[in-house]
Amino acid sequence: MPTLPALTLALTFSRAVSAGMELDPARPPLHAGGTAYVFDDVVLSVLPGVVLHLTEGVPPPEAARHLGGRSWLLPVPDEDAAVDLAMQLDARAGVTAFPDIELPLVAQELSFDDPGHGGQWYLDALGMQALYERSLGDEHSRVAVLDSGIDLAPPDRAPAVRDPFDAVSDDPDPSPNPGEYCPNGGDGICDDHGTAVSGVVGARANNGEGIVGLCPGCTLIPVKLLGETRTGSLSESLRAFEHAIAADAGVINNSWGFTSSIAVPEPLAEVIARAHTEPRDGLGALVVFAAGNDNREIEEDELQAMSEVLCVSATDAYGRYTNYTNSGTAIDLSAPSATVTLAAGGGMTTTFGGTSAAAPVVAGLAGWALSLRPDLSAAELQSILVGTAVPSPLVTHDDDGHHPIYGYGQVDPHGLWEALEPSRGTETGGDDGEPTPRSGCATAPARTQTVVAVLSALGILAGRRRAWEWTIRPDRVKVG
Repeated sequence: MPTLPALTLALTFSRAVSAGMELDPARPPLHAGGTAYVFDDVVLSVLPGVVLHLTEGVPPPEAARHLGGRSWLLPVPDEDAAVDLAMQLDARAGVTAFPDIELPLVAQELSFDDPGHGGQWYLDALGMQALYERSLGDEHSRVAVLDSGIDLAPPDRAPAVRDPFDAVSDDPDPSPNPGEYCPNGGDGICDDHGTAVSGVVGARANNGEGIVGLCPGCTLIPVKLLGETRTGSLSESLRAFEHAIAADAGVINNSWGFTSSIAVPEPLAEVIARAHTEPRDGLGALVVFAAGNDNREIEEDELQAMSEVLCVSATDAYGRYTNYTNSGTAIDLSAPSATVTLAAGGGMTTTFGGTSAAAPVVAGLAGWALSLRPDLSAAELQSILVGTAVPSPLVTHDDDGHHPIYGYGQVDPHGLWEALEPSRGTETGGDDGEPTPRSGCATAPARTQTVVAVLSALGILAGRRRAWEWTIRPDRVKVG
């Protein structure tokens, strides 16, 4: 079995590396190589620590601090020590080592001041009423929200919360801190972002408070990852994902991203890949990321382009793509930007927006789907969501059905429901024994019926898994 012996930090360090070091054009940013780590201007600083992600069975160094799961943080005297020691450890079998680095994290937020956005128009646009009549979700379906502070006090949320966590302070209270995000130096509770995202996912129903989330019966795992400084360490990001894995999340929503194009650091990529496969006894968690609001193309080495990530862009109330949403081959789905949701400290907001508000629509719907079909793997659920998306009639999709902003189309709750329960659209009725449409359910489009037929023929809806993932619509699935 590979081992990591006790480490001494009394080393001579010969390579001084900082955020301003010269780029090696042969290596992508943030990639661990044989002789150097390569950073670009997006990295704010190198921190005095080494982030480790270990293969199962490899013990950590004695001085390492556990971040959860297989992730560890090894403190070192200074940033030069972090770079040299990370290089040494990365060469060991079963070890991915990377200097802890400060990165510019930002919530993918865009506010609107249009008074016409009042009311949960996005639920009507998605036709959620019929799905609610089928189910409000199940508490065994757990959706983790990795975001800024999340207010746990409102009755619209408190009954649904399990395993709350603050990855920044390393404690069980993810609530917003007084003074954070307050204009003009106020000292109240001003951080609404995480609260708004979690409200879209799972605000309670029939309690006389607030709004109705996409999966009001689901359990929420609130994780605070973003602070007022709009920066965060690599180790904090790993800690947040490790907590979601340990809490057995079935869906992990991420309405945040980096402020500029940046290659995903290897330890973060590895923990996201594990999140996609480890929770729920190996079925994994669907990892949802907001596309971002920078009106730019997402590069192939970014977080949102990972094959284990479902990337969501934003549309408005008329199904038009928003002029801020990022684009590219990484986009899988579009969803309406849910502008009406909960606010911290109680009450509601009608000015939430951006791809931050689109991603939790998909995450909440995914939680609803797992309430009906808890046997689905994350890969299966991701394929069904993409495979049942409705191409936009407002643009021309390419020969593979993809568009750089809409992805494979807008998320379609009814198409998803048909794929999960193909018999739900009809029931036997009438004297002639002919099937009668169920009340409240529109007839599925021919495209959706075809998808359901293919799914049924492959035995997916009878519970068979894994063998079919890339066979239904291989043109609609990112293969890493």
